[in-house]
Amino acid sequence: MNPEQTDYKLDKKEIIFSNGNRAQVVAPPAGTPAASILKALDIEQPKPLIMVVGGATGLDRALKPRLVQLFSRGIARAAAETGALIIDGGTQAGVMAMMGQGVADQGRKSTLLGVAPAGRVTYPGGPTEGSIEGRVPLDPNHSHFVLVESDEWGGETEALFDLARALAKEIPIVTVLVNGGDIARKEALMIVRQGWRIVVMKGTGRLADDIATAMEEDPTSVAGAATIVRHNRIDLFDIKDRPEALATLICRKLFEKPTA
Repeated sequence: MNPEQTDYKLDKKEIIFSNGNRAQVVAPPAGTPAASILKALDIEQPKPLIMVVGGATGLDRALKPRLVQLFSRGIARAAAETGALIIDGGTQAGVMAMMGQGVADQGRKSTLLGVAPAGRVTYPGGPTEGSIEGRVPLDPNHSHFVLVESDEWGGETEALFDLARALAKEIPIVTVLVNGGDIARKEALMIVRQGWRIVVMKGTGRLADDIATAMEEDPTSVAGAATIVRHNRIDLFDIKDRPEALATLICRKLFEKPTA
Protein backbone atom coordinates (compact mmCIF):
# COMPACT_ATOMS: atom_id res chain seq x y z
CA MET A 1 0.00 0.00 0.00
CA ASN A 2 1.18 3.49 -0.79
CA PRO A 3 2.01 5.15 2.57
CA GLU A 4 0.52 8.40 1.29
CA GLN A 5 -2.83 6.59 0.95
CA THR A 6 -2.75 5.10 4.44
CA ASP A 7 -5.23 6.60 6.88
CA TYR A 8 -3.05 7.76 9.76
CA LYS A 9 -4.93 8.62 12.94
CA LEU A 10 -2.87 11.18 14.84
CA ASP A 11 -3.80 12.60 18.21
CA LYS A 12 -3.61 16.38 18.29
CA LYS A 13 -3.09 18.13 21.62
CA GLU A 14 -3.28 21.77 22.59
CA ILE A 15 -0.53 23.47 24.55
CA ILE A 16 -1.42 26.57 26.55
CA PHE A 17 1.67 28.61 27.29
CA SER A 18 2.09 31.02 30.20
CA ASN A 19 1.79 33.98 27.80
CA GLY A 20 -1.70 32.81 26.83
CA ASN A 21 -0.71 31.54 23.40
CA ARG A 22 -2.38 28.28 22.36
CA ALA A 23 -0.51 25.92 20.05
CA GLN A 24 -1.46 22.64 18.39
CA VAL A 25 0.96 19.70 18.63
CA VAL A 26 1.22 16.21 17.18
CA ALA A 27 3.81 13.52 17.86
CA PRO A 28 3.60 11.26 14.80
CA PRO A 29 5.11 7.77 14.66
CA ALA A 30 8.19 7.42 12.48
CA GLY A 31 7.27 7.07 8.83
CA THR A 32 4.05 9.09 9.03
CA PRO A 33 3.59 10.94 5.71
CA ALA A 34 3.93 14.71 5.84
CA ALA A 35 0.48 15.13 4.29
CA SER A 36 -1.09 13.22 7.19
CA ILE A 37 0.76 15.36 9.74
CA LEU A 38 -0.36 18.60 8.12
CA LYS A 39 -3.94 17.30 7.93
CA ALA A 40 -3.91 16.38 11.62
CA LEU A 41 -2.73 19.91 12.48
CA ASP A 42 -5.42 21.47 10.23
CA ILE A 43 -2.75 23.40 8.36
CA GLU A 44 -4.12 24.65 5.09
CA GLN A 45 -1.98 25.23 2.01
CA PRO A 46 -0.25 28.60 2.45
CA LYS A 47 0.55 30.98 -0.39
CA PRO A 48 4.37 30.82 0.02
CA LEU A 49 6.67 29.14 2.54
CA ILE A 50 9.58 30.53 4.54
CA MET A 51 11.99 28.11 6.21
CA VAL A 52 14.37 29.38 8.90
CA VAL A 53 17.49 27.38 9.77
CA GLY A 54 20.60 28.11 11.79
CA GLY A 55 22.20 28.02 15.18
CA ALA A 56 20.25 27.78 18.37
CA THR A 57 23.53 28.36 20.18
CA GLY A 58 26.72 30.15 19.29
CA LEU A 59 25.09 33.48 18.44
CA ASP A 60 26.91 36.57 19.68
CA ARG A 61 24.66 38.04 22.39
CA ALA A 62 25.57 41.53 21.24
CA LEU A 63 23.79 40.78 17.95
CA LYS A 64 20.48 39.88 19.56
CA PRO A 65 18.86 43.37 19.56
CA ARG A 66 19.67 43.76 15.87
CA LEU A 67 18.49 40.28 14.99
CA VAL A 68 15.23 40.77 16.90
CA GLN A 69 14.51 43.77 14.65
CA LEU A 70 15.39 41.79 11.52
CA PHE A 71 13.19 38.88 12.50
CA SER A 72 10.24 41.09 13.44
CA ARG A 73 10.31 43.82 10.79
CA GLY A 74 12.05 41.65 8.20
CA ILE A 75 11.13 37.95 8.14
CA ALA A 76 7.86 38.10 10.10
CA ARG A 77 6.73 41.18 8.19
CA ALA A 78 7.41 39.45 4.85
CA ALA A 79 5.42 36.44 6.03
CA ALA A 80 2.49 38.58 7.16
CA GLU A 81 2.44 40.55 3.91
CA THR A 82 2.58 37.48 1.65
CA GLY A 83 0.49 35.03 3.69
CA ALA A 84 3.52 32.75 4.15
CA LEU A 85 3.75 29.89 6.59
CA ILE A 86 7.04 29.84 8.52
CA ILE A 87 8.70 26.57 9.48
CA ASP A 88 11.67 26.20 11.85
CA GLY A 89 13.04 24.18 14.76
CA GLY A 90 10.43 25.34 17.26
CA THR A 91 12.44 25.67 20.48
CA GLN A 92 12.82 28.67 22.78
CA ALA A 93 16.44 29.20 21.79
CA GLY A 94 18.43 31.23 19.31
CA VAL A 95 16.84 31.92 15.94
CA MET A 96 13.63 29.99 16.75
CA ALA A 97 12.89 32.12 19.81
CA MET A 98 13.54 35.28 17.79
CA MET A 99 11.27 34.02 15.02
CA GLY A 100 8.53 33.40 17.56
CA GLN A 101 8.96 36.87 19.02
CA GLY A 102 8.92 38.37 15.54
CA VAL A 103 5.61 36.72 14.68
CA ALA A 104 4.17 37.84 18.03
CA ASP A 105 5.35 41.41 17.34
CA GLN A 106 3.44 41.31 14.04
CA GLY A 107 0.22 40.32 15.83
CA ARG A 108 0.51 36.54 15.26
CA LYS A 109 -0.69 36.94 11.67
CA SER A 110 1.35 34.00 10.40
CA THR A 111 1.28 30.26 10.99
CA LEU A 112 4.55 29.33 12.69
CA LEU A 113 5.30 25.61 12.62
CA GLY A 114 8.11 24.19 14.75
CA VAL A 115 9.62 20.73 14.20
CA ALA A 116 11.68 19.34 17.08
CA PRO A 117 12.88 16.01 18.52
CA ALA A 118 10.40 14.86 21.16
CA GLY A 119 13.13 13.61 23.47
CA ARG A 120 14.81 17.01 23.67
CA VAL A 121 11.97 19.39 24.51
CA THR A 122 9.72 20.45 27.38
CA TYR A 123 6.30 22.12 27.30
CA PRO A 124 3.25 22.77 29.50
CA GLY A 125 1.37 19.54 30.10
CA GLY A 126 4.33 17.48 28.88
CA PRO A 127 7.89 16.87 30.04
CA THR A 128 9.05 19.63 32.36
CA GLU A 129 12.35 21.48 32.55
CA GLY A 130 14.92 19.55 34.51
CA SER A 131 13.10 16.24 34.09
CA ILE A 132 15.72 15.07 31.61
CA GLU A 133 19.10 16.72 31.20
CA GLY A 134 19.51 18.53 27.91
CA ARG A 135 15.85 19.28 27.25
CA VAL A 136 14.85 22.81 26.23
CA PRO A 137 11.40 24.48 26.21
CA LEU A 138 9.28 24.78 23.11
CA ASP A 139 8.92 28.39 22.02
CA PRO A 140 5.72 29.93 23.46
CA ASN A 141 4.96 32.00 20.34
CA HIS A 142 4.68 29.20 17.79
CA SER A 143 1.23 28.15 16.61
CA HIS A 144 1.93 24.50 15.71
CA PHE A 145 4.48 21.83 16.58
CA VAL A 146 5.53 18.44 15.24
CA LEU A 147 7.47 16.39 17.79
CA VAL A 148 9.55 13.79 16.03
CA GLU A 149 10.47 10.40 17.50
CA SER A 150 14.09 11.20 18.36
CA ASP A 151 16.32 11.92 21.34
CA GLU A 152 18.97 13.72 19.29
CA TRP A 153 19.31 17.22 17.87
CA GLY A 154 19.22 16.77 14.10
CA GLY A 155 16.84 13.84 14.43
CA GLU A 156 14.09 16.18 13.27
CA THR A 157 15.81 17.23 10.03
CA GLU A 158 14.24 14.58 7.79
CA ALA A 159 10.73 15.38 9.04
CA LEU A 160 11.37 19.12 8.72
CA PHE A 161 12.30 18.71 5.06
CA ASP A 162 9.49 16.25 4.36
CA LEU A 163 7.00 18.80 5.66
CA ALA A 164 8.64 21.63 3.70
CA ARG A 165 8.61 19.58 0.50
CA ALA A 166 4.95 18.68 1.00
CA LEU A 167 4.03 22.33 1.53
CA ALA A 168 6.22 23.63 -1.30
CA LYS A 169 4.84 21.36 -4.02
CA GLU A 170 2.57 24.07 -5.37
CA ILE A 171 4.02 27.22 -3.80
CA PRO A 172 7.28 29.21 -3.75
CA ILE A 173 9.76 28.79 -0.90
CA VAL A 174 12.64 30.86 0.44
CA THR A 175 14.91 29.75 3.27
CA VAL A 176 16.80 31.99 5.67
CA LEU A 177 20.11 30.93 7.26
CA VAL A 178 21.33 32.61 10.44
CA ASN A 179 24.66 31.56 12.00
CA GLY A 180 24.62 27.75 12.03
CA GLY A 181 26.86 24.80 12.84
CA ASP A 182 27.17 21.24 11.59
CA ILE A 183 23.43 20.53 11.47
CA ALA A 184 22.76 23.78 9.60
CA ARG A 185 25.55 22.91 7.16
CA LYS A 186 23.79 19.64 6.35
CA GLU A 187 20.47 21.47 6.03
CA ALA A 188 21.92 24.18 3.76
CA LEU A 189 23.30 21.54 1.41
CA MET A 190 19.93 19.79 1.34
CA ILE A 191 18.25 23.13 0.59
CA VAL A 192 20.39 24.02 -2.42
CA ARG A 193 20.21 20.48 -3.78
CA GLN A 194 16.44 20.78 -3.53
CA GLY A 195 16.69 23.86 -5.74
CA TRP A 196 15.45 26.26 -3.05
CA ARG A 197 16.95 29.70 -2.48
CA ILE A 198 18.76 30.67 0.71
CA VAL A 199 18.99 34.17 2.11
CA VAL A 200 22.21 34.04 4.15
CA MET A 201 22.43 36.55 7.00
CA LYS A 202 25.98 37.83 6.70
CA GLY A 203 27.44 39.00 10.01
CA THR A 204 25.75 36.38 12.21
CA GLY A 205 28.82 34.14 12.47
CA ARG A 206 29.84 30.56 11.82
CA LEU A 207 28.28 28.92 8.72
CA ALA A 208 26.53 32.08 7.49
CA ASP A 209 29.80 34.01 7.49
CA ASP A 210 31.70 31.06 6.00
CA ILE A 211 29.30 31.10 3.05
CA ALA A 212 29.59 34.89 2.73
CA THR A 213 33.39 34.62 2.68
CA ALA A 214 33.29 31.86 0.08
CA MET A 215 31.00 33.96 -2.13
CA GLU A 216 32.84 37.26 -1.79
CA GLU A 217 36.43 36.03 -1.78
CA ASP A 218 37.24 32.51 -2.89
CA PRO A 219 34.70 29.66 -3.13
CA THR A 220 37.40 27.21 -2.04
CA SER A 221 38.66 29.31 0.88
CA VAL A 222 36.27 27.90 3.48
CA ALA A 223 36.04 24.15 3.94
CA GLY A 224 32.48 22.87 3.60
CA ALA A 225 31.08 26.06 2.07
CA ALA A 226 32.21 25.59 -1.52
CA THR A 227 29.71 22.81 -2.24
CA ILE A 228 26.85 24.96 -0.99
CA VAL A 229 27.96 28.07 -2.87
CA ARG A 230 28.46 26.43 -6.25
CA HIS A 231 24.74 25.68 -6.56
CA ASN A 232 24.19 29.42 -7.14
CA ARG A 233 21.06 29.56 -4.98
CA ILE A 234 22.28 32.08 -2.40
CA ASP A 235 21.48 35.72 -1.69
CA LEU A 236 23.55 37.53 0.95
CA PHE A 237 21.94 39.97 3.35
CA ASP A 238 24.19 42.05 5.60
CA ILE A 239 22.63 42.39 9.04
CA LYS A 240 23.72 46.04 9.09
CA ASP A 241 21.08 46.73 6.44
CA ARG A 242 17.54 47.87 7.31
CA PRO A 243 14.95 45.26 8.37
CA GLU A 244 12.60 46.61 5.69
CA ALA A 245 15.23 45.73 3.09
CA LEU A 246 15.21 42.13 4.34
CA ALA A 247 11.42 41.98 4.04
CA THR A 248 11.64 43.34 0.49
CA LEU A 249 14.34 40.81 -0.45
CA ILE A 250 12.34 37.85 0.89
CA CYS A 251 9.15 38.99 -0.84
CA ARG A 252 10.99 39.47 -4.13
CA LYS A 253 12.69 36.07 -3.97
CA LEU A 254 9.42 34.34 -3.12
CA PHE A 255 7.72 35.51 -6.27
CA GLU A 256 10.47 35.84 -8.86
CA LYS A 257 10.61 33.21 -11.58
CA PRO A 258 13.10 30.46 -10.76
CA THR A 259 16.24 30.17 -12.86
CA ALA A 260 18.08 27.05 -13.86
